Amino acid sequence: MDHLKLSPVGNPATHMPAALSPLPGVTTFATHSLKKSLAELDVPEVREFLDLLKNSGAKIWACQLSADMNHLGKGDLYEGVEAIINASDFIEMTDGAQLLFI
Repeated sequence: MDHLKLSPVGNPATHMPAALSPLPGVTTFATHSLKKSLAELDVPEVREFLDLLKNSGAKIWACQLSADMNHLGKGDLYEGVEAIINASDFIEMTDGAQLLFI
């Protein structure tokens, strides 16, 4: 969690020529640039943002498909994640709720 990296390879959010993406150091540069941009916008780092959400009473769930594809279990995730759920569970659990999808 504290060592998340931005991979520019195949990431349409990065405005960088695709030929540069696989070069050594590009992931580090892209990660640094993203963190700098977020800091300038006064957006907290991922862990701090999740802590703010959890402390405000938000429920945090992880996506079952993403967890399966990345071979992750609940123990691999942020400690505030309540469960790993699928789309059907999410729809049922959030019927009538106010939602913030991130």
